Amino acid sequence: MARKLSLLMACVMCFALLAGCAFVIPASPPEDLNPKVRTGALVQKTNNFEMILDTSASMNTMHSWVNICKSDATPGTSMNPVMMRTTQLEYEQHLAQLFNDTIPDLKLTAGLRDFAGRSWPSRDYDTKLWYGMAPWVKTDLEKSIFAVNTYGVESPLDKALDAATMDLKPLAGKSAVIVFTDGLEMPKAPASAKAMKAALGDNVCIYAVQIGSDPDAKALLEQVVKAGACGILVNAKDIEEPQGMAGFVEKVFLGPPAMAAAGPAPVVPPSVLPPGIPGKLDAIYFDFDKYNIKPEFKDVLKKNSDWLQANKGYNIRIEGNCDERGTNEYNMALGQRRADAAAKFLMGLGIGKDRIGTVSYGEEKPLCMEHNEDCWSKNRRDDFVVVKP
Repeated sequence: MARKLSLLMACVMCFALLAGCAFVIPASPPEDLNPKVRTGALVQKTNNFEMILDTSASMNTMHSWVNICKSDATPGTSMNPVMMRTTQLEYEQHLAQLFNDTIPDLKLTAGLRDFAGRSWPSRDYDTKLWYGMAPWVKTDLEKSIFAVNTYGVESPLDKALDAATMDLKPLAGKSAVIVFTDGLEMPKAPASAKAMKAALGDNVCIYAVQIGSDPDAKALLEQVVKAGACGILVNAKDIEEPQGMAGFVEKVFLGPPAMAAAGPAPVVPPSVLPPGIPGKLDAIYFDFDKYNIKPEFKDVLKKNSDWLQANKGYNIRIEGNCDERGTNEYNMALGQRRADAAAKFLMGLGIGKDRIGTVSYGEEKPLCMEHNEDCWSKNRRDDFVVVKP
């Protein structure tokens, strides 16, 4: 009897798909966060993210009735939600899809990983990277979300977090880890979250979405999130609709402009410098969408530091610049991060914080106007302007 019911359910689901339904989507479209980004009300604070999906055996249990498609048998008529019973994994995929659809148009590096115990012969791994780490493409990540379909008996979230630490470690910028799970039977996870924080420091925040309401699971996931020091724990029920998900996505990826503009206040340049004092010191350059100091420019910064040490009557203003690709808001934030990275390096060499100012010009002060990589590489730079206090 159970087998017949399973076959009947499979047939109904196949019929829905053949009728043109998109699998597991909310009754309403995702909220559009792009206007807030375009107006500058919010700016990007996260550069990389990795989603971690729970595919352990408990996720193969039945969940509840949710919207799985929007369709109508008559072409051209209005779309109507269709309700069907889903497994925990299908519900989890629904959440992950809505999360992915709600992310605004940002430049991001993304990854998708799962975790479950090994189950011969279908699964000979504890955790697998299904997407990335690669530039975020919404449609490609969605395909990977629904490719995840294997189950294992155990719940080794700790191994997924350990692997995610290695995934994120080579990347520049701020990273977010978002775990979708019921939180059951994973006692080693908090220790791995602490190890992730120790390895990545302030460059990582850990978020968790609890599927279900088990109090012990909630307590464990609170420990995981607390280890990251800057993430939050939410319940799946609170973000399964577009409005709730939009609030969650904002917390992960966006912040007020002041967050991106933090740093020493800009210094007003003098109108005239004495003879023999250069207007600028040597510039440094960056890779596309990065703000880490490249090894070949550390000597340039050392040279600039030596000049400042020898000329204590002058300060420096570091001007962060970007190429033309990306929104104005994004490039203003990226330029600030580039200026702040150089300021931090100079302070590490002994230059006082009170002698360094930073400002971002985004893409507004290009040295080259052509639309090719050779030109763009000249515009991704920090300029070092000499100023009189």
